[in-house]
Amino acid sequence: MQFPYLDIQEAIEFYAIFDGYPLLHTLQFNTDIFECIQRYIIEKHEALQKYFLFDTDADFQADLTAILSRIAKGDRKIYSTFQKEKISQIRSKHLFQVLFSLGIIQKEKTREKPLRRLKSHPIKKALRHYVIQDKLYFQNNFTRFWFTYCYQKVPELLHVQNSLDKFTSFCFEYLSNALIIHQVGVENIEDYGSYWDKNNEIDLLTHTKDGIVIAGESKWKNTKICKNILNALEQKCFRAGLHVNKFALFSKSGFSKELMEQKREDVWLFDITAFKELYD
Repeated sequence: MQFPYLDIQEAIEFYAIFDGYPLLHTLQFNTDIFECIQRYIIEKHEALQKYFLFDTDADFQADLTAILSRIAKGDRKIYSTFQKEKISQIRSKHLFQVLFSLGIIQKEKTREKPLRRLKSHPIKKALRHYVIQDKLYFQNNFTRFWFTYCYQKVPELLHVQNSLDKFTSFCFEYLSNALIIHQVGVENIEDYGSYWDKNNEIDLLTHTKDGIVIAGESKWKNTKICKNILNALEQKCFRAGLHVNKFALFSKSGFSKELMEQKREDVWLFDITAFKELYD
């Protein structure tokens, strides 16, 4: 994060929006995030549009835009993305190749294990068409912001204000992953990222080279994390068959007294001040 603020919450908010902003050299920051959105995005909407036009025909442009909007606002799963936009698999493959080649999106590989197929125990009918899917994410935060709010029309500031915490939560999840890597040491990381399967979604799952498994949840909300969040995380790990050594919780607004008084050695609590370690 490279935004000139002493307040770490403001730095995260600006990073979640302006990382990758194509007119970064024009910014004169103040600490009001909504004033900056109004001045540098809403009022410059026409000037910014050219950065999101593709050198292609109108139909292909429309499909690329639809795909990017679905990635920005949907569950990010590859097959779900083109199926919900009613785009054929062949055409979608070409669309994704274009977006990958332009460096706009990247792929996050699933870590879900394939269903075991035993002759004596056929797969249940409800699961026969289940597809394990990778997910997609944007190379930078501003492109995601654009295709969440701006690609169709000039957004209304009130609409952005009412949903910005939800938008920022994905970036906070990404930074939570980065903080775990910083804590453990990048040289000791086997793999990291989020985890999903047909029944569970876990914000963070890290495997270290020395055999430690860390599962985590991040919450960008104006309320403290309570013990029930930890309990829910433990249950998701159990259902997913994950053998976890450490649980990590990340909170914008801190933790309940009950959770802090537990003082479990297998639970790490990171409030927003911990993210100063990532702040340049």
